[in-house]
Amino acid sequence: MTNTTQEKLPGILTSEEITEFEVCEGGTLRIAGFEDPETRAQFYEHVPDQWEDSPADLANAMDDCQPLAWEVYSIYSDFRNGLQAEIDDAEGEEEPDNKKIAALNARLASMPEEPEKGAEDWLLEVDNDYFKTNIVERIKYWFSDPPSWQGWEDDYLPEMATGQGAALEFFLDLDQKSLNVLGVKVIEGLYPGSTCWAAELHSSITEANTAAEAAGLQVRFVTSKKQSEQEQHDEKMVNQKPRTKAQWAALDKAMADLQDKNKENSSNKNAKI
Repeated sequence: MTNTTQEKLPGILTSEEITEFEVCEGGTLRIAGFEDPETRAQFYEHVPDQWEDSPADLANAMDDCQPLAWEVYSIYSDFRNGLQAEIDDAEGEEEPDNKKIAALNARLASMPEEPEKGAEDWLLEVDNDYFKTNIVERIKYWFSDPPSWQGWEDDYLPEMATGQGAALEFFLDLDQKSLNVLGVKVIEGLYPGSTCWAAELHSSITEANTAAEAAGLQVRFVTSKKQSEQEQHDEKMVNQKPRTKAQWAALDKAMADLQDKNKENSSNKNAKI
């Protein structure tokens, strides 16, 4: 149990305004009420809006956003592959147009296979109609999609753009003594068995809030809405009398989830930071 006579801790949290953190599955912390961006356009706000005005503007935007450059590389490779397919079709005709084939081959030979070497020069040479119709529309679609968190793009996404990333940044600025008092552990990336970047709560919400108040730390912890809804659903399933095989199966799952949750809470109490 937390000692309520604990000394007040110095540090960055001196404001009277309390910052709330949601405790998600596994103890992962998020800034409460933080709305995560959903599309690349929201994540890459630093990319100038004028990228679609001309090929040169898009080329400049590529310098500011590596994932955008990779998408242009992909468009370039698709164009080059299409050119090769056109050559193959022309060569397969009953009466091949050798002049056309020679021109296509010359065009293909002028385009390096590696997009890193040829994409920007190709982009700057395309006519405006092709740029607007084929390139701009595809880039717009790319910006409207969510980013790829599992793979090549996650290294370029701003960490502070998500509630989890903002919470991590917050606790990275907090001194180790305060982290120990709260029961918060900072997980920084790659280590054996984990690729997680997050701040995690390794004590119960009640214990952490009691410790924060006693130490004068202006932070509080609440159960995440999603976690709370799942727990309420599981409890409802346990208390509901099953009537069908499907309901029995759902009851078994709900009870297993509650048992896992109880084990997790028990282990969190005993965890050492």
